[in-house]
Amino acid sequence: MRIDPESRGYVCTGRVTPGLLNTHFAGCTVVYRFVVLLGPAGSGKSTLAAALGELIEERGGSALLVNLDPAVEKTPYDPHVDVRDFVRIDDFLAEGLGPNGALVAAVASIINFSTDIRRRIEEYNADIVLLDTPGQMEVFAYRISGAASLSTIIEDDPSMSVFLMDAPFFEDPLSIVSALTLASSVFVRLRLPQLNVVSKSDLLSKAVVEEILPRLGEEGFLENMVSEYARARGLDSITEGLALNLAYAVRSSGFIGEILPVSVHDEESLKSLYARILQFFTGGYEFAEKPEEA
Repeated sequence: MRIDPESRGYVCTGRVTPGLLNTHFAGCTVVYRFVVLLGPAGSGKSTLAAALGELIEERGGSALLVNLDPAVEKTPYDPHVDVRDFVRIDDFLAEGLGPNGALVAAVASIINFSTDIRRRIEEYNADIVLLDTPGQMEVFAYRISGAASLSTIIEDDPSMSVFLMDAPFFEDPLSIVSALTLASSVFVRLRLPQLNVVSKSDLLSKAVVEEILPRLGEEGFLENMVSEYARARGLDSITEGLALNLAYAVRSSGFIGEILPVSVHDEESLKSLYARILQFFTGGYEFAEKPEEA
């Protein structure tokens, strides 16, 4: 996957565009397509990165796997680019920081090496670059350094995020509202086009997959679920009111859109996810295919 100027990853402009970190060959600018994997700890980001990378390769494309977690001990894939080559949580533990402080410091330090990470990425050419973000999402997504690091790594290249919501959060209406609120807050924070998925969807009941997920964006559907749940369990008015307002906000804003159930144990669900990614970047054609000239 080393750089090849005849590769599909290049857009020939007929001139060299100055001022970009992108590598140039005879007037061709390398275009990287970034998929940023986000979600709470344990939601399955790294596992999905490995499975999605394999699927992309099987379908004739090429995937570049980038680990951005300085605290992870082992990944389920062999990263092409690894933040641990530049910073590790152990560096800060050795300075006497506790586990939490060391994690915050290590993740914050990614910004100091984001240009180096970008340059490492530019040593390769791939159809899709998968950015596997730190397991503890809050220390990355909600701090200035996290957004700044992504901005430096991605530059102006096409990019989207895939936000993973863990299947257990879809067992009751209040948990669904909580998961969607978390997803929406990350969208507002990072401002990337975002596809929301329910990970480990093999743990979901058939009713949730077929009757609830497809309808969450319908007017009043989620709010009615919350009201019925509140009445059945005698919830206090503050909890019910807040949940209703949050449900209304994520639904009426148009944020919910399509929520895709995905499981690494279900190849069809992975293919559906990949199809959405292809639709975003290429209009739907496979990287192994060459789109016809207009």
